[in-house]
Amino acid sequence: MSRHRRLGLCLTIAAFVAVLGGSVVFSETAFARRIALGVYISDAGAHPARIDRYARLMGRQPTIVSYYKQWDFPPFVERELRGAWNRGAVPMVSWEPMSYHGRRYPLRAIVRGRYDRYLRRAARVAASWDRPLLVRFAHEMNGGWYPWALGVDGNTAGRYKSAWRRIVRIFRSRGADNVRWVWTPNVDPRGRLPFKRLYPGDAWVDWVGLDGFNWGHEGRSFSFGQIFNRSYRTLTRISRRPVLIAETGAYFAGKARWISQALKRQLPRLPRVKALVWYNHPTNGVDLRFNSSRPALRAFRSAARTPRYQMSRRRLLAVPARLGYSPRARGDRRR
Repeated sequence: MSRHRRLGLCLTIAAFVAVLGGSVVFSETAFARRIALGVYISDAGAHPARIDRYARLMGRQPTIVSYYKQWDFPPFVERELRGAWNRGAVPMVSWEPMSYHGRRYPLRAIVRGRYDRYLRRAARVAASWDRPLLVRFAHEMNGGWYPWALGVDGNTAGRYKSAWRRIVRIFRSRGADNVRWVWTPNVDPRGRLPFKRLYPGDAWVDWVGLDGFNWGHEGRSFSFGQIFNRSYRTLTRISRRPVLIAETGAYFAGKARWISQALKRQLPRLPRVKALVWYNHPTNGVDLRFNSSRPALRAFRSAARTPRYQMSRRRLLAVPARLGYSPRARGDRRR
């Protein structure tokens, strides 16, 4: 082969590699911009067909289905988990150490091991499920409305972190590595609900998240950015973990416009956010549902059907590894 032909072949190969490399970069960039959409639906555990109704509303299945469990009951029920999993979603259990029946589960007792038997049993059930499961223990700990919150019942940041780490340690010792731990404070848009001191540390957390709503109190409306941006910046400074908006919703006359701007403009400006779960249920006398009106539903459906919000369960579960972090590769189980 002549020198000129060899040179031409090398240039052709180089061009091909450049194009291939560019396509890989494009693919990774496209993946990085994807966001999973999830939902909380009342009684979806007992009535999984309600998940199908959500899918019909949206024209697609949710990637995360959210459940709430208090400590009077087992947190993981295979039938409920299967209802979400068989529909292509990851179950996310918000595990609340409280009871509507008057029992108390104080953090100090958790730290002292009083509930270890309950925790070990829950860990064994989670491990036997043997599929990925998102668990967020004692969420919104920086507010004052839950019994585990900072300052309530003598709770300190150290006590909260000790309880969190004890629970995670028990689960890991029972082989429940399929559990992905999600730490989610309430947003702190005005600096009145700080959460930095309450973070257990990256060694004990798989996802970090935020809860925040546009309640529409007294006719006032705040944009998605006004609600989340400040807390997002704090969260991404204290942790390297991917971010999940675990609870959000909106209520007021301009909900359709709020949804459209939130999902199409403001959320994409927060690149570490890889999932958003809409709290699709009336609460505190406020109708937070995205389908509370036809304009709001159209706005949500329009955003949900764009490529940005088409992240599948498989891709969602791969997010931590793509960020250089593998839950199963940790060397911190005995800490």
